[in-house]
Amino acid sequence: MRFLVTAAACLGLVLPMAAEAQTSRLPRKSVNERQVEDINRNIRQEQRLKNLEGQIQVEQNLMRQNIDRQRLFSTTPSPFRNCPVGAAGC
Repeated sequence: MRFLVTAAACLGLVLPMAAEAQTSRLPRKSVNERQVEDINRNIRQEQRLKNLEGQIQVEQNLMRQNIDRQRLFSTTPSPFRNCPVGAAGC
């Protein structure tokens, strides 16, 4: 059991160093590759923003519909009406 714990600890230390050594050998990205990645990142951000704006618009429309539906089918008199029942213009 002690051997397994020691082996796991050693592997936990060695594997990250091996992965780091492997990535340090990769060639650097060219200016064009970086520009393409930046453009793609910006496009993804804009798409997320548009999706969020669309979702907000849908939620606002649903709230408006709910408010209109409540007003349409409401049987309680409006608190803003101060005229007596049956008065002209109410």
